[in-house]
This record gives sequence, structure tokens and C-alpha cells, in this order.
Amino acid sequence: MPFWRHIPALPQILFMLGLTGGVAFRSLIFLQPLGTQIVNIVWYVGVIAYLIFFYMRIVIEGHRRGVCRHPALLERLKTHQLNNEDFLVINELVRSQCRSNIQYNYMVWFGLSFTSLVLAWFFV
Repeated sequence: MPFWRHIPALPQILFMLGLTGGVAFRSLIFLQPLGTQIVNIVWYVGVIAYLIFFYMRIVIEGHRRGVCRHPALLERLKTHQLNNEDFLVINELVRSQCRSNIQYNYMVWFGLSFTSLVLAWFFV
């Protein structure tokens, strides 16, 4: 069982991390009059929140993508007591997951967040 399934309230934690990062970045312009130190602290909080959020999303999407590596899954589903509507819903869920490229979106944002954090450590 993946490690992230053992984290209680994971959806709420991810929501709060994403919200924290988003609010932190959007509030920077309003915090500038308070000085660079507060802006830097809020910026670091936002970047670190996004790093954790996108890392966890990459891990979860990778696990979900693993469903696509089981070619007989849909065939096995057909042999159980599912009605046609059940099968169609499950079929669409699995097929849409196999077509999804959302993990690349998370990877790009994780990479950008990590790069900005490293650059800030060296140049700010």
C-alpha cells in the first residue's frame, strides 16, 4: 500500500498546502510596504507549500497511472457481477486516467518551484 494512503486527511492537507501557496504568492504585492523580510518569508512559505503539494500530487498520479499498466484489468472487471452502467463508468474512469497528462503539469510546477527556491538561496 502506498505510503500516502496512511496520511490521515490527506485531501484536506493537500488543499491547505495549495491554498497556502496560492495565497502567499498573491499576497506578496500587498506585503511589499511591510518590508523585504516579510515578503521573503511569505515567498518561502509559498514555494515550500507548493513543493510539498506538487510532490505529493506527482506521487499520487504516478500510482494512479499504474492502473494503466494492468492490461487485463478491464477484462477481469467484465467477469464480475457488474451491470452495464457500472462497467461503463469504471471503463471511462480507467481510460480517462490512462489518457491524462496531469502528472506533467505537476512535474513542471514542481520543477519551477524547486528551481526558484534554489535560485533564491543563491542569488537573493
